[in-house]
Amino acid sequence: MESKINIKWILRHIAVWIPAVCIMVIIFYFSSMVADDSSDTSMPIAELVIRKIEQFMDITIDANSESYGLVHHCVRKAGHFLEYTALGCTLVLPFAFICPENFYRLRILLYSEIFAAFYACTDEFHQLFVEGRDGNFIDVGIDSLGAFTGICAGFIFWWIGKKVVGIVNKN
Repeated sequence: MESKINIKWILRHIAVWIPAVCIMVIIFYFSSMVADDSSDTSMPIAELVIRKIEQFMDITIDANSESYGLVHHCVRKAGHFLEYTALGCTLVLPFAFICPENFYRLRILLYSEIFAAFYACTDEFHQLFVEGRDGNFIDVGIDSLGAFTGICAGFIFWWIGKKVVGIVNKN
């Protein structure tokens, strides 16, 4: 008996990975930046946050102060968290396609988190070879927490999407 290849099935299974792959490419791009370029990328955001802190608290933060460095450090860590939040959110759909029906929500969550954490580990390993950068286990933790947050958001979007599709299908 000859097996027939279902092109639509293959294209769907490839298409659901496109958003996650795009986010992974963006993460890889930022991780490939040498330390000075990476710092220059996050500095405008840090300066915006510092201006808002200065306005809110009616203080001045010197560019050479420890507080200035702390804000910049927090902005960089927030960047890690948000990159992986986006990745986690985009991993829900492809793993929903892969996972079987029994206990599928838990499996989707676990597979998505394991995948994101593994990618975070490879990302930190990759940074060992980038000028001025280093691999950091704390960043893997921040990335993994961001991914978990994104996975939870992905489940919410998935649930809303099912409700909206359900409403549309009823009419």
